[in-house]
Amino acid sequence: MSVSSRPRRVLVLGLDGCSFDVLRPLADAGELPHLARWLADGVARPLCSTTPPMSFPAWSTFQTGLEPGGHGVFDFTQKEAGAYRIRFSNARDRRGLSLFARLSRASAPVLALGMPATFPPEPLEGLLVAGFDAPVSTGSQPRSTSDPALYERIAARTGPWMLPGLDEAAAAEGWHERAARSLVERVQRKGAFALEALAQLRSAGRAPQLMCVVFSESDTVAHHFWRDHDPASPRHDPNASPVRRQALTAVYRALDAACGELHAAFGEEALCVVVSDHGSGGAARRIVHLGRRLAETGLLRRNESRSTMDALARATRDAALQVLSPRMAERIFRSARSAAARVESAVRFGGHDWRRTLAFTEDVNTQPGVWINLRGREASGCVAPADYERVREDVIAALEDWKLPGAGPVVARARRREDVYAGPHVERAPDIVVELASDAGYGLSLVPTPWRRGDDRSVITLGDDELGGGRGRGMNGTHRQDGVWIAHGEGARAPRDAECPRLSDAAPALLAALGCDWDAGDTDAPRPSPYSAEEEQQVASRLRALGYLE
Repeated sequence: MSVSSRPRRVLVLGLDGCSFDVLRPLADAGELPHLARWLADGVARPLCSTTPPMSFPAWSTFQTGLEPGGHGVFDFTQKEAGAYRIRFSNARDRRGLSLFARLSRASAPVLALGMPATFPPEPLEGLLVAGFDAPVSTGSQPRSTSDPALYERIAARTGPWMLPGLDEAAAAEGWHERAARSLVERVQRKGAFALEALAQLRSAGRAPQLMCVVFSESDTVAHHFWRDHDPASPRHDPNASPVRRQALTAVYRALDAACGELHAAFGEEALCVVVSDHGSGGAARRIVHLGRRLAETGLLRRNESRSTMDALARATRDAALQVLSPRMAERIFRSARSAAARVESAVRFGGHDWRRTLAFTEDVNTQPGVWINLRGREASGCVAPADYERVREDVIAALEDWKLPGAGPVVARARRREDVYAGPHVERAPDIVVELASDAGYGLSLVPTPWRRGDDRSVITLGDDELGGGRGRGMNGTHRQDGVWIAHGEGARAPRDAECPRLSDAAPALLAALGCDWDAGDTDAPRPSPYSAEEEQQVASRLRALGYLE
């Protein structure tokens, strides 16, 4: 790849989960002066995310310009081929050169902070600090960066990029008030770290040509405070405190201030692009259990003698998470080497009668899908290859016929994976990809099936005391397909000439703005090492704290 003789500089501000549904009303109300100006003077487009619209596949697409079938990352976890177990995904699973690697190969310095799906970090010209997938115990560690010595010098002045923080799946009294304040402080701390990193790179004669900073707080605040922000939400609490009602606005104000400071420090003359990996919206009052739906239609069969083991694994894990502090739970899980993936696998796949199960699911909201228990592929597969398509048709029919009380659909679309994805890694996706419907405009949440005897419902309406969300209830804010693209400054344009460009268009457009060639065939990538057993425990604890693992 070549760089033009007069390369431009680009600042990318990633606001995870940012949606125009939030951004425009706040900008119009005068709450976001910097973002409002960029909206008015720049080029703004909705940016169509990946399927599913989740951070790991989406930010991997942003980095590589490839859809999930091309880069191979579909979720935080990946079902292992031929086994009823999962492993935790990381940058090792991604194929395709990242935007950062392409620039570094051309000797162009890069500063990339907080990008998910970048651990273990790849070597770069400049500095990369991995996002929330990096193992965190007392704070972001030097091993989570491409230049540990530089990171330590920056952190000595500002503190680490990321701290363990609050358990975001908790529901203790006063948690939301503490979380609202903590999220604003996190934005401010990350902004200070980014400014110091920029200053130190410049002082070393390595001024970045591309600076990319991703803030996760816009996603977190939507997950936990959407119902307090949106009075029409079916989960709305009219008795919410003023802190809760203003939490989303307060976090976006902090983000706007951080964006303005970073833009001024990087240089007002540079092209500035605000981007998100997906959008956000409110959750419905109803949750759904995909595993239970497969069971009630006879596609999945349970083995009650083994169900006790499944229930014990779930109960042991849940008890530890409820009784212990997040840090103590992490230490205990970490002491049992490789326990995280084993326990999570037992929860997802334990208790099934594999001799009679035609189809099964991982039962996770981050990747709704169904696997066929195919003979010759799965460890105890019972579906003959000749019956594969017929069984897929039966599963799709059962999902399309799944109804809410009042006869609305539970599933918007159930499609064969090859109708959704293309590329060399389609086989990593479930055989049937499921997109949940909305209920009166609010998203349904897929929650792991609690295989309790006597509870055979596949659609649950939450009680008043369950609307805040948490384990077993989903979060009160969910992801949406459309993220944002806002380009401001000289050369600002949409990433593609379309009403709704795709996230995969971002990397080629940014390289073009930087004066670099894009070679779509250049997809080789180094293979960083996988998580160690200790790192796996830390990442699992972090994903549970975020609410992405039950």
